[in-house]
Amino acid sequence: MDSNKLSRRNFNVAALGLMLGGAASTAKSSVILGANRPKTFVLVHGAWYGGWCWDKVARSMRSQGHVVTAPTCPGVGEQAHLLSKDISLSTFITSITNHIVYQSISDVILVGSGFGGVVISGVADRIPHLLNSLVYIDAMVLESGSSVFEAQPAAVTKKRLEQVASTGKGVAIPPPPAAQAGMDKDTLSWVTARMTPHPVGTYQEKLMLNNPLGNGRPRIYVDCVASPFEPLVEVKKNLRQQAGWKWVELNTHHDPMITEPQMLSDYLVTV
Repeated sequence: MDSNKLSRRNFNVAALGLMLGGAASTAKSSVILGANRPKTFVLVHGAWYGGWCWDKVARSMRSQGHVVTAPTCPGVGEQAHLLSKDISLSTFITSITNHIVYQSISDVILVGSGFGGVVISGVADRIPHLLNSLVYIDAMVLESGSSVFEAQPAAVTKKRLEQVASTGKGVAIPPPPAAQAGMDKDTLSWVTARMTPHPVGTYQEKLMLNNPLGNGRPRIYVDCVASPFEPLVEVKKNLRQQAGWKWVELNTHHDPMITEPQMLSDYLVTV
């Protein structure tokens, strides 16, 4: 074989190797990108809070390239000036529904903490086509036709209604003391300064669903097991017996977005 033919053969083999190597590299990159695909999260706060409670969780997930919003419902947080007797559960559900629609986002992982669980159930009933899945963080879950005041222990409801009458001007449930396990002094001060009365109408109105709970979207319940939260003890006991839930336990307190934000954000990005 002459030297020119040998050189051409070596060149073609080398070129083929580069092409195959490049293809393999591209495929590997695609797999890596797929595994770390940016996700879209909407984080819904619980009673007496606002979008502010998700601050550390949102910043952590955004730093990893995810799209995260944490809207505040009317009447609480920075929307406290809108507090009125006319704010109901439907108001909250409409607020979060409109947030998703007007942000033009889809494939949303919708996360609700505490009372926010009731809200995300209502949102899923309206716009399931825009949602990827539902994540309930130590959250209240209602059956259609039930209200929060009916679902939580009667003693808790009685106390809340007395507070509404005595100091809530018949409009709102005054915030409870923020002190709880897991909060250091600085965190406690930060939370206390931001808690606002919660519209009582959201606890009084019954959740009315036109479809089965979740409306076909995957449902994940994150049970925060580090300390019990009285209003949810029986709710969670009943939920564990129901089909259709993925059950996850985190060794956190009731408000992990505040007490253990890194642990929560590390979990959420895996959903």
